[in-house]
Amino acid sequence: MSSNIDIQKKCKWCGEVFTAHKMSTAYCSHKCANLAYKERVRKERISAYQKELSFKEYNEPLKDLEQREFFTPTTAAKLLGISRATIYRYLADETIKAVQFKGKTLIRRKDIDMLFESSATYNK
Repeated sequence: MSSNIDIQKKCKWCGEVFTAHKMSTAYCSHKCANLAYKERVRKERISAYQKELSFKEYNEPLKDLEQREFFTPTTAAKLLGISRATIYRYLADETIKAVQFKGKTLIRRKDIDMLFESSATYNK
């Protein structure tokens, strides 16, 4: 099925006005279509790399956490694998001891270790 219609369109890549024979045509030439495709693929690769990089930054290695003497509630939550809200609940219940400075709460590594040493046996 051939089309006899001519539509004046503007190329999405170079901005040149051209005559298209189909409604779905977006580029004036094969060259512009290839350049647009390569740019789109390049942007996808860069965004995937940035997403992977930000994911690595968010998941701080546990080896670094294990060597610390003091933790913030956020890093203590990462170390224990629980939510930050749970850590704050333990702090409010005085299950875990902490020191509060202006804008900073610190938990000693020793207090977290003592939590496990003084715990009751688990009964199902």
